[in-house]
Formats: sequence, structure tokens, C-alpha cells
Amino acid sequence: MKEPFEKVLNNFDPLIKSMIRRYSKQKDFDEMYQVGRIALWEAYERFDIDKGHFPAYASRYISGRFLQILNKKGLEVVDVEDSFLEEQNSFIVPFLDDLIIKDYVQNLSDRERLYVNAIILQQESMKNLAEREGVSYETVRSWRKCTLSKLRTIHKGR
Repeated sequence: MKEPFEKVLNNFDPLIKSMIRRYSKQKDFDEMYQVGRIALWEAYERFDIDKGHFPAYASRYISGRFLQILNKKGLEVVDVEDSFLEEQNSFIVPFLDDLIIKDYVQNLSDRERLYVNAIILQQESMKNLAEREGVSYETVRSWRKCTLSKLRTIHKGR
């Protein structure tokens, strides 16, 4: 038996607000808050108990909806500052650690994480990534091949 949605909404309210801060830097807070609540409702309605845990599913669903909305608006999802990269000495963007996919990317190399961030999360083209990183297109394709292979192996093990 499902928990009442009001209780679920109350439990996930802090998550929705933190995702708004992370993704939209408080731009259009009211609109994004409503988007998050609707996404939670949709996740609540569509969730299949036999396919996993609701918190993970809801978190992925909500973050996916935020990214979708921001992409449609043409807004930049995350401002990665040079100081952050220097402090962290890695290519992981700030929100990556908070997403459910963190379990999937923890065993990837820095270049593979860079690929996940740029191509999968920020939807940059492989050509642009190659130019930005000063490598050939074929090199980025090899990152893709290795990344997807590792992610498939990890996914099969779950």
C-alpha cells in the first residue's frame, strides 16, 4: 500500500528545493518548484515497486524533469568555476555527486566522467568536446566506448 502523496510531498520537499538551487540558481523559483512537485506526482503515479526503490526513482525523475525544462529554455544548467575544478582536482561538476548516477560514475576515469558530464548531462556534441579538450574526435569516441561499456557492466551487476 502506498503512502499518501501528501506525506511523500512533505518528505521530498527539501530535495525539490535543493535541486532548484542546484540547477536554476533560484531563477524562477516558483515555476521550478511547481515543476518539481508535478514531477514528484508523476513519479509517484508511475512507480513500480517491483523495479526498485521509490526515493532513487523519484530523485532521478525530478532531476530529469528539471534538466529537460532548463534545456528547453536554453539555460545553462551548471556554472563550473575554475576554482571548483582546482579545489576538487577532478572533472565532476558540482551536482554530479548529488545525483543518483554517482554510483555509476564512481569507477570511471576522469576522462570518462568528463564524457558523462559533457555529452550525457549537458548534451554537448562530441565534436565540441574534442575541440574544447584539444583531442581528436576519435579519442572522444574511444571515451564513449569505454564509458558505455563500464556503465553497462555496472548496470548488469545491479
